[in-house]
Amino acid sequence: MNLEKDLEKIKELLKDVKYLTLDQITSFLEWSPKKKKDNKIIILSWIDSGDLIMDKKHRLSLPENSGYVKGVFRIIKNKFAFVDKEDSEEKEGIFIPKEEFNNALDGDTVLVEITEKKKSDKGAEGRVVKIIEHRKNTVVGILEKSKNFAFVIPTGSFGKDIYIPNSKIANADNKDLVAVEITFWGDDDRKPEGKIIKILGSSTNSKNMIDALIYREGLSEKFSNEAMQQTKEIIKEEIDYSNRKNLTNLSIITIDGADAKDLDDAVYVEKLENGNYKLIVAIADVSHYVKKETVLDLEARHRGNSVYLVDRVLPMFPKEISNGICSLNEKEEKLTFSCEMEIDLKGDVVNYEVYKSVIKSVHRMTYKDVNAILDGDKDLINEYSDIYEMLKQMLELSKILRIKKFTRGSIDFELPELKVILDEDNNKVEKVLLKDRGEGEKIIEDFMIAANETVAERIYWLELASIYRTHEKPDREKIVTLNEILSKFGYKIPNFDNLHPKQFQEIIERSKDKETSMLVHKTILRALKQARYTVEDISHFGLASSHYTHFTSPIRRYSDLMVHRVLFSTIDNSIKPFKEADLDEIAQHISKTERVAMKAEDESVRIKLVEYMQKRVGETLNVMVTGFAQKKIFFETDEHIECSWDITTAINYYAFDEENYCMRDTDSDKVFYLGDKVDVVLKKADLLTLEIAVVPLDDF
Repeated sequence: MNLEKDLEKIKELLKDVKYLTLDQITSFLEWSPKKKKDNKIIILSWIDSGDLIMDKKHRLSLPENSGYVKGVFRIIKNKFAFVDKEDSEEKEGIFIPKEEFNNALDGDTVLVEITEKKKSDKGAEGRVVKIIEHRKNTVVGILEKSKNFAFVIPTGSFGKDIYIPNSKIANADNKDLVAVEITFWGDDDRKPEGKIIKILGSSTNSKNMIDALIYREGLSEKFSNEAMQQTKEIIKEEIDYSNRKNLTNLSIITIDGADAKDLDDAVYVEKLENGNYKLIVAIADVSHYVKKETVLDLEARHRGNSVYLVDRVLPMFPKEISNGICSLNEKEEKLTFSCEMEIDLKGDVVNYEVYKSVIKSVHRMTYKDVNAILDGDKDLINEYSDIYEMLKQMLELSKILRIKKFTRGSIDFELPELKVILDEDNNKVEKVLLKDRGEGEKIIEDFMIAANETVAERIYWLELASIYRTHEKPDREKIVTLNEILSKFGYKIPNFDNLHPKQFQEIIERSKDKETSMLVHKTILRALKQARYTVEDISHFGLASSHYTHFTSPIRRYSDLMVHRVLFSTIDNSIKPFKEADLDEIAQHISKTERVAMKAEDESVRIKLVEYMQKRVGETLNVMVTGFAQKKIFFETDEHIECSWDITTAINYYAFDEENYCMRDTDSDKVFYLGDKVDVVLKKADLLTLEIAVVPLDDF
């Protein structure tokens, strides 16, 4: 008896018939009628797990057939929540007001009853009717001690403070960051209770806050002893160059940020006699060293990706692999998997080949130096005279590829990306910069996209099970709302029913040189869906690409490592193709780990920015209005740091005007519009809530 398959059969049947009785289920599955008690226990377990629901007449149905949804409960700033449907990649799920939490806590798997259906201008609302499973039994927070007991206020969202009896406080001090094991989950009358199992240090220290973030999200800097032992054995292995194309005679280079240590891609360009370009993208051959289902492989799969926090990297592989044996370090022979393309003057790949290779990078180039060379820096041109002509050809080819992408409608956001520079002594913020996106960065981006598309097409036409990087069209409702906001800036998406990325691209181009361009671009980005990993090749909307995958970063993304393995099976016939079901499970898992990584990376930066702003409390700042909530106005400083004003603290009464998307003072004619510049006073920067609070100078 395979219970998972049996459940799937029943779910499929219930898509056609609304209800089934217990007897109908056992009969359909051909279970023995003699085991009636056992059969009932199995079916009741499916109800407990939220996969099926039972009505008052003891009929069973799918939750969605009866207005219920099973999903993950996600609390936003302890004020409201969303429930994300299982296997859904939507940014916003079903809205749950605080009074309908029914003791659910952040991360719980819950069953929700839909109380208000989705409308064109508003998402669905619901209430929690059942907690199916608690996410985990440990929570990280800040200890608040009193004489006879204490509470832990969770960092991030959780839902409730946690009561700690004096006997369970251990040696923690007031305001310490602590990890708590939940011993009682709480009910209508009592808060959750717990005991302190780990002390993470003072909450006034930003390093401790990041340590707590790592602990809270289940991330780790350390690898198991077994993984480290396997790493030592891999490093000792002799390199086998047989059955590899030798590319060590080519002037292959890496181009990365100055602080990068895991170099997983190298590039080479040559102008051919027929006028076309030869582009070689050589990628670290991690799959040669890390065999599937080994301890190292399983740990990398569990991590899903490297996590680049503001003050440290949590690598997918031990640094001896990520920064050492697999990194394409300068003037070292390295094993690679190469995609060699012949590209014509239209940017079309007219011929290609994928093969295992060995390279020897002639230079470890930085984006900064490449940009300076292409801008005419004579000293650097002399220093790198051996590759100067190739760099110019790289720029030519990059621009050709860029024009092709632009013509087909690929969306190219010009969003400022913050780079927080920390000092070496005490890890405090030294300065906040915007990351450059010069020609060097664009060259690598264009070349990697070309390689990813070429590999994806090969796998697609060979009809192999694989993992694709996909991006679906945005929902019509989101575009309706987006259009209302864009209209305030004089832009409009004309056709909702036949959406094409070119419609968004045109608005981005038109707004590029205007003061509100960043705001327009961010507004569009928020309306788009999140890219994810799937086994279905359903195209990439944002890139306007029919076939797309991730091939170019196997050191830091597990998806790319799996694509390498799939690709190698097309070269070596002795390798069995992968099963789609296995790849689907991996794709879903790494889509989740990617979201966890993005959240952790953003929060780590925010922690440092809040600390940076603490020393500026009392300063007057000139900020831009970037958004509204019912009781808040959001701003961005000149350094692109988000802050907000709680309008409930205002002298006058303000109300959010949804129709005109602005905040109005009801006692005067004062209005805050998107894009307005305002002078504000920095009032507070709170490490617990990660909020930076400001007050307009007029209201201070």
